[in-house]
Amino acid sequence: MPVGHTSSILDGLAELLDSAGLGVYRPAGVYADDETAIFLHRMPEGPDRAYAITPYPVEDTGQTDVTDGLQIRMRAGPDPREVLDMADAVRDLLHMRENTLVGGVRLSLIWRQSQAPMGQDEHGREELTSNYYARSNRPGPHVYE
Repeated sequence: MPVGHTSSILDGLAELLDSAGLGVYRPAGVYADDETAIFLHRMPEGPDRAYAITPYPVEDTGQTDVTDGLQIRMRAGPDPREVLDMADAVRDLLHMRENTLVGGVRLSLIWRQSQAPMGQDEHGREELTSNYYARSNRPGPHVYE
């Protein structure tokens, strides 16, 4: 069970995608070939349909407000419409979502900041990446509001 701010958001976002039926998240990372897998940080060779979620910091103010970036890399078959449909489903789930508890962290707002095609991988599968920003409150021992 994650305990840090970033790992909690990462795990919670994977669980949110899973609960919405967009893919399957198993922390152990074992998936059948016909499943749409949800991975954290990495994009293994299989299965063909997959998401990989990678967090990155965007802004830490001098206060407790933070903005975390969440890159969601998506992969599907050779038809680019498949991966575009995956991206649309993620956008419909996340874009402009307010006051949401994700992995025990309250996100005041999450939105899609950018998206770009990556082309085909070495197996002919289309990939793209979407970047989401999430605002939250992150107190710390040296941060005073």
